[in-house]
Amino acid sequence: MSSKRKSCSIPKPAKKARKAIDLDMKMKVIKQFERGKRVSVIARDLQLPHSTVSTILKDKERIPEAVKGSAPMRSTVITKQQTGLIHEMEKLLNVWIESQLQKRVPLSLHTLQTKALSIFKMLKEHAGEDYSQEFTASTGWFKQFKKRFQLHNVRITGEAATADEEGAKKFIETLDEVIVEEGYQPKHIFNVDETGLFWKRMPERSYIHKEEKSMPGFKAFKDRLTLLFGGNIAGFKLKPFLIYHAENPRTFKNVNRHVLPVYYRSNKKAWMTQALFEDWFLNCFIPQVREYCLENTIPFKILLVLDNAPGHPSHLPDLHPNMKVVFLPPNTTPLIQPMDQGATAAFKANYLKITFAQAISATDADLELSLRDFWKKYDLKCIKNIAAAYEAVTKKCMNGVWKNCTKRYVSTFGGFDNESELEMIRDKIVKLAKDLSLECEMEEIEELLDKESEEVTNEDLIELEEEKVAEEERREAAAEKEEEEEPQRMFTLKA
Repeated sequence: MSSKRKSCSIPKPAKKARKAIDLDMKMKVIKQFERGKRVSVIARDLQLPHSTVSTILKDKERIPEAVKGSAPMRSTVITKQQTGLIHEMEKLLNVWIESQLQKRVPLSLHTLQTKALSIFKMLKEHAGEDYSQEFTASTGWFKQFKKRFQLHNVRITGEAATADEEGAKKFIETLDEVIVEEGYQPKHIFNVDETGLFWKRMPERSYIHKEEKSMPGFKAFKDRLTLLFGGNIAGFKLKPFLIYHAENPRTFKNVNRHVLPVYYRSNKKAWMTQALFEDWFLNCFIPQVREYCLENTIPFKILLVLDNAPGHPSHLPDLHPNMKVVFLPPNTTPLIQPMDQGATAAFKANYLKITFAQAISATDADLELSLRDFWKKYDLKCIKNIAAAYEAVTKKCMNGVWKNCTKRYVSTFGGFDNESELEMIRDKIVKLAKDLSLECEMEEIEELLDKESEEVTNEDLIELEEEKVAEEERREAAAEKEEEEEPQRMFTLKA
């Protein structure tokens, strides 16, 4: 383990006193928000941290149900848990569970217990030889862990966590009520989703892939970037948001990033964080949809549907008065997340098809250029291929992917059969692969397109949690500063 990794600090408990948050207080927060109060105002009036109010509002669909089934509200109190390595492990485990659910990875009790033990062992090594606390990850511990972190939708049945079909049905009804009551049209309703792309991965049986695996050091076929794609029910596609691990790639030398067909950002893990998502929301999404509304002479009001991924800040609804953000219930993404119903899969298939076609064109034009030579020169200029592949996702597809999420406005462009369209693209990829003399069958192409990301390591989880804590502290500090700078109004009573 590198010294850099060892220096990763375990988040320390805050020294200031914390309030117990009972259901009565949570209902006050929800009611004030529904009356139109801003999050910062609610936090100030109720003397709660800005992040606490945001967290309560993110869970506002479930809290009223908890109130109905609870004992008298004032006796039902949720307090902060004891500190220590077990508590720190549980926070990291919660982050890991969220990431696995977003990737649609089945979870079993044994898998969760094994991961908990692995994280605890790593934290104990960080703590040093003097730390003697033990942890067994018993079934009883897991039941209490679920209660502490309110993981009511993490269902462990046999070897897999099942999708929450009932929660999905309720959300569809709730979303339809919002659309009708507030008069949202197809051009107003957007969804975005992240996906990982191994932009230089080849079929595993190809000689290039085998050569890469045998080489020491950096493996190009493991080089991953994150893309944020999205659009509205009318079929309009947003400009992609790309995250890579290099801030200044050599490919970008003398390139004006403002003319790139993507918004380019970077961090060392090439993944979405809350800070980057807020950057996208404020500096990319809002300006683009504002311009879109002006061009289409429609009111500037946007309804954004998001999943509850760890990188999506819960305070987004408070950032702009013309933006309404609704979060999908936990564990419903595979069922109703629009971009996940075919748009992302179509993009990845198009990307692979375009890349293979480009390789054929290059090697045909230069008979001395081998596929290996082409692949060595294939760099981040692949951004053009990314843009072309996303452009090839049709309006019919961008509309049809909403069919599981909304009760209206779908099929504007006629019937949409995701599987048949993907099958046609995959057939073309297999043919192109054979033209490149690659040993490749349909099953391998399907596996190649399904590759999402490598396993998140325990130390990655520490970085995610530290970044999350730092971002919450930054928001709280900003909210406190805003309150301090707010002019004090003096009121006098007339006799």
